[in-house]
Amino acid sequence: MIQFHVFPGATKRIVTFSYDDGHEKDGRLVELFNRYGVKGTFHLNGKKLIGITDEEKQALRARYEGHEVACHTVTHGWPARMPVQSVVGETYEDRKILEDVFGYPVVGMSYPSGSFDAASIAAMQACGVLYSRTTKDTLNFPLPSVFMEWHPTAHHKKAQAPAERFMGQLDSQWTHPLLYIWGHSHEFKTEEDWQAMETLVATVAGNGKIWYATNIEIYNYMTAQRMLQISADETRFYNPTALTLYVERDKTEIIEIPAGKAVFAPRGVQ
Repeated sequence: MIQFHVFPGATKRIVTFSYDDGHEKDGRLVELFNRYGVKGTFHLNGKKLIGITDEEKQALRARYEGHEVACHTVTHGWPARMPVQSVVGETYEDRKILEDVFGYPVVGMSYPSGSFDAASIAAMQACGVLYSRTTKDTLNFPLPSVFMEWHPTAHHKKAQAPAERFMGQLDSQWTHPLLYIWGHSHEFKTEEDWQAMETLVATVAGNGKIWYATNIEIYNYMTAQRMLQISADETRFYNPTALTLYVERDKTEIIEIPAGKAVFAPRGVQ
């Protein structure tokens, strides 16, 4: 039996952070993330970036370096309350603005105000969006089963208890693997707010059993795992992707399949 619940570095747990609206306080949050070695995805509204100078673009690239920038629509409307043509315009223009500033394909999204429906999902996918985060906290740790309805674990204001529970269950085979914390940096009003956030980040940071990833890294890895070609007897593997992948066999063996390589892994050979 092959299972996909192994991640880069042969880890079995993932932690990701996701922050909306593109506030200037993102800079301090990125510094906090960098200090503790965790990663975040930052969902920006393109309206704030229209007409900025080359120097301002450079400063934004430096602010978010090492993390992911993703969409949040141009003007932060409610997609479920828009005609499809407006959803398309808000999404496609946001992508183009952000890609001009940051220089790479921007294919992630979080729904403004958590607003979405089937029509807005279809419109965003038509614009090239590959995943989108909701605001529906699970207070648990599931991997996304539908990437366009990616439900987080918890807003940071109520994430400390789930984070501690997650860390206490790192070695459990019965626990789901993804701790997903979200919020807005403009919610940090006082030094006490920042201290609480640092306590939260410190709780989950620095553990070799955890993969610290952005949203797009998780999407790309999980998608690549599904592209593995596996023989009927589960001893031969071909990885056609650009990512090194890992799988677990028979709940006992972790097999590494390098990018673009074929691997023969007979059972019982370590």
